Amino acid sequence: MRVLFGILIAAALLGVNAWLYIANKNTPVPEGCENLKPDCSGCGITDCAIRKKEEE
Repeated sequence: MRVLFGILIAAALLGVNAWLYIANKNTPVPEGCENLKPDCSGCGITDCAIRKKEEE
């Protein structure tokens, strides 16, 4: 019986995850957020892929 409950809980979590993923993909991008560029001047990470692209 415990195995059945475990399988049901796992299936429910996977279903919720799939539903939220699909809902997020179908949500339109908010106005003003279409072409965002990160501001790297305040970031302390020197090994960042975005910073390396900006320097090239």
